[in-house]
Amino acid sequence: MKSEFEHFLTDISNAFIECNFDQWRNRLLLPFSLVTKLKPIVLTNDAAVAKNFEQYLVAAKMMNLDLIDRVPISLEECPDGTWLGTFRTRMLCGAHLATAPNTSTALVHDIDGRFRMSSMLNARGHQDWTGVEEA
Repeated sequence: MKSEFEHFLTDISNAFIECNFDQWRNRLLLPFSLVTKLKPIVLTNDAAVAKNFEQYLVAAKMMNLDLIDRVPISLEECPDGTWLGTFRTRMLCGAHLATAPNTSTALVHDIDGRFRMSSMLNARGHQDWTGVEEA
């Protein structure tokens, strides 16, 4: 499962650099919840996920990101068959950090050997860069 977690982290990182909504969406389960420092956000449909994704693309453009690097810290199997995956995210512009690294934990589900996320705790919100309050 460690390699699938690493693949999952690569997919969710590259989705924003490559502006690939389908890659992001294919790693989520609805409803999808994000807990940011400002408030929890629950996205219940594809339109809400797409709107939220677009705001993160705006933030990535504002920071001139060319790399989002997520490094696994831990992966723990839960008794109900889900997994808690903790990782550190670095956002880079060239060789420089665009913002301080952030540690998050995802609740992931193994669906046919592929991780899909239903929640992210301590998610990095886009409001600091976009000025748009998250729904």
